[in-house]
Amino acid sequence: MTDYQRESFLNSLASKLGRERKRVVTRPNWERIYPQGSRKSYSTNELVTILREQCLFIHTQLIESTPEKLQQTLNDLIASYGGGPVIRSGDSRFAKYKLEFPNSLIWEEAAGREENIRRSALANGALVFADYALAESGTVVVESRPDQGRAMHFLPAHYIAIIEKERLVHRSTQAAADLNRRIEAGEPVGSCINLISGPSNSADIEMQLVVGVHGPLRATYVLI
Repeated sequence: MTDYQRESFLNSLASKLGRERKRVVTRPNWERIYPQGSRKSYSTNELVTILREQCLFIHTQLIESTPEKLQQTLNDLIASYGGGPVIRSGDSRFAKYKLEFPNSLIWEEAAGREENIRRSALANGALVFADYALAESGTVVVESRPDQGRAMHFLPAHYIAIIEKERLVHRSTQAAADLNRRIEAGEPVGSCINLISGPSNSADIEMQLVVGVHGPLRATYVLI
């Protein structure tokens, strides 16, 4: 969104609310809003235990691997999903861990929006790295960037998110605080922040939960 579009949108919103634009915003006192204990520090092992338990509730498989075994773990997982094609993001961490997937599709800026969406629709599985993972809710946080658009998270039948342990935090407030720090430091942040908690589902309409309704049928987190 350009500066002009943002100003136009906010002006329109203020007009609809029947008031002048507010130029000064006072942040809420989060300490009074969130329950006691929200700032408790957890060890990495404690966060892994919380995430492992939460994944049971959101119908998501959690596989614990290592950087050295990651390639084999992903190969086995893709095979269990029925093979490719898979689409992966253009994230530099695929190169960092020396991951290779012959004949895979890649979401890349140079391909353009329509082509990237077409590739996502063709793929049987999607491979991404989580930017953050929220142990309390079993949620992975992924930014929309030129190297990974929104469509690749929702169009393939199977979804695989790789979570580095250092990206694991307790809850959304920790991830939001880090995003805020990055914004204030002038670092680039994705145009859209997606929070994905396992495979798609219908919620519990009339107490009947249906998993895999309008997005990935299955989701797996690979923790390294």
